[in-house]
Amino acid sequence: MKKEIKKISLMTAIFLTAGTESDTPFPDPAEGFYVNGSFTSTDTQLGPFTAFASAPVEFAFLDMPNTAASRLIDANGDSILTWSLANAAGSCDNGDLHVVGRDTVIGGTGRYAGARGSYTLDRCVNLVTGESSGTISGTIVVRGR
Repeated sequence: MKKEIKKISLMTAIFLTAGTESDTPFPDPAEGFYVNGSFTSTDTQLGPFTAFASAPVEFAFLDMPNTAASRLIDANGDSILTWSLANAAGSCDNGDLHVVGRDTVIGGTGRYAGARGSYTLDRCVNLVTGESSGTISGTIVVRGR
């Protein structure tokens, strides 16, 4: 049986993501913190999905790339696995931290098994409230079922 290749575009409409982050300070809080974050979106060809990621943030290296693994989970529980390289690109107009992440899709589960592609997550993070918002754009290629 021949499987069809399907391309999912996250660029059909650049959309806002709403998310939250919880931060845990390093043993010396002046050095940085560990972040656990999630965001939810409903405006893509994937349909509704939630993304989860964890990463350390070191204040001395905010302008340096930081890596994290993340997982996008759709309403059916199928997921896309990514590896992210992100850095703080300065401040947003409202003073929030500007973070740009470039995610590489490294696989998936369920209907996203074998997925490949990449996307960019460009967002503003309020370090006081943990709220974030921004845009996501890119393309994910999956084998149809």
